[in-house]
Amino acid sequence: MTLDLDTFLVALYTIVDDVYQAQVAPQLPRRAGKRPALSDSEVLTLALCAQWLRRSERAVVRYARTHWWAYFPRLLSQSAYNRRSRRLAGVLVHLGPLVAQALGAVTSAYQVVDTVPVPLLRRCRGQHHRLFGDEAAIGRGGSDHDWYYGCKLLLAVTREGVITGFLLAPASTEDRWVADAFFCWRACPTAEPCHPAVLPPSHRRGGGYVGPTGPRWPRQGVGAASTSPYVADRGFHGAWWLTHWQQDYGACVLTPDDAPGRTGRVRRWQQARWRQIVETVNGQLTEVLGLSFPGARSPWGLLARVAAKVTALNLGIWLNRLFGRPDLALATLFSA
Repeated sequence: MTLDLDTFLVALYTIVDDVYQAQVAPQLPRRAGKRPALSDSEVLTLALCAQWLRRSERAVVRYARTHWWAYFPRLLSQSAYNRRSRRLAGVLVHLGPLVAQALGAVTSAYQVVDTVPVPLLRRCRGQHHRLFGDEAAIGRGGSDHDWYYGCKLLLAVTREGVITGFLLAPASTEDRWVADAFFCWRACPTAEPCHPAVLPPSHRRGGGYVGPTGPRWPRQGVGAASTSPYVADRGFHGAWWLTHWQQDYGACVLTPDDAPGRTGRVRRWQQARWRQIVETVNGQLTEVLGLSFPGARSPWGLLARVAAKVTALNLGIWLNRLFGRPDLALATLFSA
């Protein structure tokens, strides 16, 4: 059953408001002054709808003013909405993992860890960029291993496709450095990830290891710690890394190289099956929610949009379960 847009909007607002009032609002400081014309839940709903409709903030406000006036009779001006949505970027970062917990992600038998490219500009423009600092860089990624300018997004996904946490890093940062910060902050949000100086001697010709090339952020988006194992591809393998993550962070990471030889063939085949879910989630983020070239013009805007896309995917799974649909049937969730 495909929902009509009004039903989708009402159901989305109801879930967002329930989670916000129960989990987020009690922890926020009380704001001085009169009550805002548009509540935080309404602003969050519009920000999430912008991801589903693949529209910019300007376009979604214009669309809401034309089609949703009955639901948002006190709609803000464009500049006021932009300020409110940026101010709530931190709330969106927390909202995604909270929705994952409500969907029962803590009971998942395992989680799959992988990175997905987030191109911000074409490579020719990225070489002369002025919009971003160390948050973005030129790197390679994706199924075609092509060069791009932007970030990489690390995701932890349950076998049902629920995103339990995420972390952003420059595209040139190696996957294991992003994963190290992810597991570190899951174990202790105030701890510092390991430094390149603590790694064993490098056998690479010409020098040692190349550490993180920029910030890994936001640490509030990694989600809750899990005792279940993490399944990853070969990009996360390394004997020192696997031991370090297990002993220091309590994270058991399984990679295909852990099962060499003919006796490990069945285990490698099983891990390859488990990792298929993260490819499906990456495709949903890219094709349905517009993760590639999100149109962000600042690091704060990038954080708001990426957090909104992660939260929108989890909420889409929630709505699909609510209306008896397949979990990841996100492209046909509603008809505009």
